[in-house]
Amino acid sequence: MQDLKQLRKAKGLTQNDVAKELGVSQQAYAKYESGQVAPNEETLDKLHTLFGAKPNDYLSNGCGGDATVEEFLNTSYTAYHTVLNAVSMLEDWGFEKVDLPNPNLKVGGKYYLTKNSSAVIAFKVGDLSNYTFMIAGSHTDSPCYRVKGNLLLDSAEGKRFNVEKYGGMLAYSFLDIPLKLAGRVFVKTASGVKEQIVESNRLFNVPSLCIHHNPNANEGLTLTTQNDMCPLVGEGKDVYSFVADDIVVGADLFVSPAVKAYESGNLLCSPRIDNLTSVYSSLKAIKDSNPKGIAIAACFDNEEIGSGTKQGAGSALLCDVLRMINRGLCKNDADFDTACRNGFALSIDNGHAVHPAHPEKSDPLERVYLNRGVVIKHHTNYSSDGLSSAIVKTILDKAGVEHQDYYNNSDIRCGGTIGLITSRQLEMNACDIGLAQLAMHSAIETVGKSDVAKMQACVRAFFDTSLRIDGADVKVD
Repeated sequence: MQDLKQLRKAKGLTQNDVAKELGVSQQAYAKYESGQVAPNEETLDKLHTLFGAKPNDYLSNGCGGDATVEEFLNTSYTAYHTVLNAVSMLEDWGFEKVDLPNPNLKVGGKYYLTKNSSAVIAFKVGDLSNYTFMIAGSHTDSPCYRVKGNLLLDSAEGKRFNVEKYGGMLAYSFLDIPLKLAGRVFVKTASGVKEQIVESNRLFNVPSLCIHHNPNANEGLTLTTQNDMCPLVGEGKDVYSFVADDIVVGADLFVSPAVKAYESGNLLCSPRIDNLTSVYSSLKAIKDSNPKGIAIAACFDNEEIGSGTKQGAGSALLCDVLRMINRGLCKNDADFDTACRNGFALSIDNGHAVHPAHPEKSDPLERVYLNRGVVIKHHTNYSSDGLSSAIVKTILDKAGVEHQDYYNNSDIRCGGTIGLITSRQLEMNACDIGLAQLAMHSAIETVGKSDVAKMQACVRAFFDTSLRIDGADVKVD
């Protein structure tokens, strides 16, 4: 909601001035500007009258180039909001939007493009003395619940949203916390349909079954999505009425945690840490970078459900963008092959820190901890190998960025990332990295606060590096 502050200043008003117009306290209005509290419908109407903007304009304009990681996490309810925020930041930093297939690119140029409003790729053209593609890949989606259709379920206490799982989440963590309905809708127009990125003014929750009615809950809890995890709405006509006044023809809506990021000592706790800390770090790094080749921050959607969509890492999107860059710089096929051969891909997705209550779940020797630096991830599910991890360690050691090695407990399932996909598509060396975190796929996750800055420094050092790869011999400048 940072645009509220901008609109207020443009009118020459103080927070107290606006609060008087709304009939609320200055402290209450300050929470609207900071995003801690969403205005109700009556207040939105008053804001509309005062500032001359539509109600959803106070909810979905992006968080801007000066956003902190907490603000980015707080406002990126869905992949669509993440990309909206990313575009707002990139444009504030002077990145120019380009379209496939034949842009006119120049050395020193800063560009971006989006796909499906849920994936974004930003790139910066360096001096090209060593033409390489240096790719930092991440993903914009996080596990949550997806709303099915427009109809509301009936219950003894009113209506409920009808939901299904999106990704693999810790279901119990979504109980009894504030949730928002958010995503995108397609509204009817005279010529067809128009997309709107939306979020509800109201909050919702999924009430848990009390201990009196489930006395064994603390010994074991079984939750079904269709029965136990449908958020309670109370009064409501239908789903779309919570986010749109126009005729909605289609929608992609989710129920997403609305808990604000907070600090606990040297820890950062928030929804969507996996994987928006990676997206945020990649964007900040490309803004600050001075690349010798082509620096590329590729933020894909749908990693949590397999990356198989047109905007996922498994699509032709990245390869199409790289070939577009090659054409835009008047390079030929041989140049493209060289840029891939000497290029490198980071797959940035978080790893599991040693849990304070369950250290036995980690490898007995190779362990990673919060606030101890960038994690280099090793497993057959990851793209890292001896060569690629050695390259990353060399880059980080030169830049003075703290790092640690992660290996999974051999008897426990290990998740996958986009690393192998990118490495296979481009026949490129790749390495999986991330931050050590706790409570992965929970509604509220935990990471070391200082590690976010270390990841930004890591990706910037990577973008600023020139690689020359001759088989297993690598020159790192």
